[in-house]
Amino acid sequence: MEGLAVGFDGRAIQRDLSFDLQPSERMALTGPSGSGKSTTLRSIAMLDAPIEGSVTLDGQAPSALGYPQWRRRVLYVAQRASFFGGAVLDELARPFRFATASAEFSERAAVEALTVLGLEGKRDALVAELSEGERQRVALVRAVLLDPDVLLLDEPTSALDRASAERVEAWLREARASILLVTHDDLQRERFCTKALALDAADA
Repeated sequence: MEGLAVGFDGRAIQRDLSFDLQPSERMALTGPSGSGKSTTLRSIAMLDAPIEGSVTLDGQAPSALGYPQWRRRVLYVAQRASFFGGAVLDELARPFRFATASAEFSERAAVEALTVLGLEGKRDALVAELSEGERQRVALVRAVLLDPDVLLLDEPTSALDRASAERVEAWLREARASILLVTHDDLQRERFCTKALALDAADA
């Protein structure tokens, strides 16, 4: 990220964000509410266009890779992720039916991940019937199975107790992706992240 400005309707709430995320790094993005943390993640994922500045992956811009491919390789996971309303395994398999998928869905890998995260009994449950913490874990499994280069995680364990959050952290440490994590939890930042970037309060 080089000279990134992010915001809404042409009005920047953060300017001149320049930082690198190296392979296998886990970086915390912190700051007060309203400072633009989620907006920054969405801009890096090219879900909301940056106002100015550049983002590259291995030297390639989003336009060079193509935006669908960029969003698969630089994958954003919202705090409250969207689902289609199906059963858990179907929700995990669905992205692998898209043209941008680079591999086939592995039910075995999906079930193994669900088991590690304490969801072994939920594979056939409807996502709509899950608790918020269970939905967060399903969203993380879906993202990791897609094997992106970068995971942009927006408070991914906010609905979990500490023991469950630490289980998720241990599992994410084994993921191939570099991780940029929005968190308000100082203990999580210290436990999980290898470095941190603190955003100032949003520009007026």
